[in-house]
Amino acid sequence: MHTLIISLVCSLIVGFYIKWLKINNLKDFCIFILSNYVIAVSLSFYFFNDKITFNTLKNSFSIQVLALGFLLPTIFLLLNKSLKKSGLAKTDIFQRLSLIIPVVLSFYLFNEIFTFPKLIAIMLAFISIVLLLYKKSTNHGNSNIFYLLSVFIGYGVVDTLFKILATNKNIPYVVALFLIFGISAIVCFLFLFFVKGKIKSKTIFQGFILGALNFCNIFFYLKAHKIFIETPTLVFITMNLGVIIGGTIIGTTYFKEKISNSALIGIFTAILSVLLLALIQLKLL
Repeated sequence: MHTLIISLVCSLIVGFYIKWLKINNLKDFCIFILSNYVIAVSLSFYFFNDKITFNTLKNSFSIQVLALGFLLPTIFLLLNKSLKKSGLAKTDIFQRLSLIIPVVLSFYLFNEIFTFPKLIAIMLAFISIVLLLYKKSTNHGNSNIFYLLSVFIGYGVVDTLFKILATNKNIPYVVALFLIFGISAIVCFLFLFFVKGKIKSKTIFQGFILGALNFCNIFFYLKAHKIFIETPTLVFITMNLGVIIGGTIIGTTYFKEKISNSALIGIFTAILSVLLLALIQLKLL
């Protein structure tokens, strides 16, 4: 159980850490994310070096891996904007609600059977999104909506691509992760050519910390799935509800984020949607 708790805590700390740092300069943030992926690649090689060979790298390279390598750092930029404009609580909820996208796409990609409980779960997720996005019309509010939806769609596409990789038995998952981290680092490095500013050693060190947290989150999440191989829904419930509830508590208490009545109903609806999806996974519905 400790592996699952470590993964959950790391996931919560990542959002908290990015918001707490308040990195406003684009150059600084690109360096921050680049340093993060350098550490992630290094740790991946250290722990999985016995599986990383020229042949496994060659066999693992695919369009999905390439797309993930580009999307992950891009979404980090959008995530940072969302944390600033909408806060930790809402951003974490939208990140977790994004799991509804692979559920919807699974009917087409994996030929899953469409059922009434799945329809209810999807409807609850979208009702939750509408309630969480509800805000009096302002320019700032419109900006908030854009970044929240970017996080929702971005992480939904990422989850779908990871699911495609996970179901491909010909691709070693840990090798694919190593490749994705490597491509992400290259993409961040290319980003630096388009932004001006000085490189600060402080920002590099901060990125190293983020990289360690991100790697621990993924490493212990995968390990938890192996330990609870017979009950994957336990991992699903703990991670998603833990992040939604934990992010809301941290956002409202530490960062003093205000939650409207409609947003509170949206959070409750989001929790119901995640629980319903968990019951569907358990085949109880």
